[in-house]
Amino acid sequence: MLLIRGGTVVTGQASLRVDVLCGGVGEILAVGPELEAPTGCMVIDADGLLVLPGGVDPHTGIGADEAGFAATAAALAGGTTTVIDVMQPHGRDMAQAWRDWRHAAVRAPVDVGLCMGLPDAGGAVTGGMDTLVAHGVNSFHLSMASGMADREILDLAAHAAGLGALCIIEAQNAHAMGYLRAALDHAGVSGGEACLLACPPAIEAEAVGRAIMLAGLVGAPVHVGPVSTAGACAAIIAARAQAQRVQAHVLAPHLVLDEAVYDADDASPYLIRPPFRDGTHRRALWGALACGAVSMVASGFSPVGQAGHGVAGGLAERMRVVWRHGVQAGVMEAEEFVRATSEAAARAFNIYPRKGAIMPGADADLVLWNPDAQETRPASAGGLYGGIALGGQAVCVIRGGVVALRNGALHEGAGRGGYVPCPAFRSGLSARMRQAARLSV
Repeated sequence: MLLIRGGTVVTGQASLRVDVLCGGVGEILAVGPELEAPTGCMVIDADGLLVLPGGVDPHTGIGADEAGFAATAAALAGGTTTVIDVMQPHGRDMAQAWRDWRHAAVRAPVDVGLCMGLPDAGGAVTGGMDTLVAHGVNSFHLSMASGMADREILDLAAHAAGLGALCIIEAQNAHAMGYLRAALDHAGVSGGEACLLACPPAIEAEAVGRAIMLAGLVGAPVHVGPVSTAGACAAIIAARAQAQRVQAHVLAPHLVLDEAVYDADDASPYLIRPPFRDGTHRRALWGALACGAVSMVASGFSPVGQAGHGVAGGLAERMRVVWRHGVQAGVMEAEEFVRATSEAAARAFNIYPRKGAIMPGADADLVLWNPDAQETRPASAGGLYGGIALGGQAVCVIRGGVVALRNGALHEGAGRGGYVPCPAFRSGLSARMRQAARLSV
């Protein structure tokens, strides 16, 4: 057993100076003032520290890469105890892809849930969706950037909603981007400049609006992301104002970096999709986080860091970026930080209050956080966050009631994380939305 004494517990709703007692089976047993330590219980003094629910990273792209999962030790160092990984089947049967992913994921020192990528709307794919939902997968990733047709999106969104699952849509316009890439290639433009010019803000804004519209036609909830533009945020806000079920995530680097990074001698770390924008869009992302239109922050980590896809690195910095430029900058409160880095993602994938909460019965995934810490790495250090100010510090990370990291050092005795089944939501399409779209109810 483990007792955390004297800290300030921060959840998405409130901050209270209370103790937290964790049981031997990895769950929180009690939360309250001046709890008694049972005989033989380990006691950690958290005076002067915040006690946060373990971070939940809603989007990584590790796939079946065993070394990539081992690298998620960096997530622990930054206070993240659970990641939701997007797996692309790459021509494999979806059930086999899930098994391959499970085999690789056992290397992770954090808990992991799965979002399965969907290549098309064929019968084999929809059958695979049925199978995976039974195995604890409640989200499916659709990429409009790969050229998926609107009809396929409609079919997949409707099928997912009927299963009680969520479609996560990477909203881009493959045809427009392809045209621009060809023109840039012809003009001899490459590297960072091409990454930026091939995906202007108008493309993302149009695609986000279209993804939301398509989901609305079949009464399906939808998650879009990553978003990077003011236009995308405006489309989300407008849809939510009409009571459409829309949620979104942003990548942490989009909150602090802008298009100036493409002027660097080596712009390769910044060749991601969507590209970095100017300061107007960055400020819009913070505004959308503040009002809840964009509710969660992801790392976007990919162990390969391929150009145009995932982010190389960033697992350890995700929460520190939001704390420094959100809480310490006066843009958000500590409770809003918890929602953006933990609770909202747990709710989005239907694993709340097991994850993202500090209450009896929740998993004992906890972070003892130094709220005053600040660090600016030298620009010469390279990587995505060279020269960027970071704030806060995970002093101690507890996963499943066991100390997994303390003062920057991993505890080998903490073992590995586990698979987190994400239960299906209440299934069925929204009758109100179907009626609004003039579909049969």
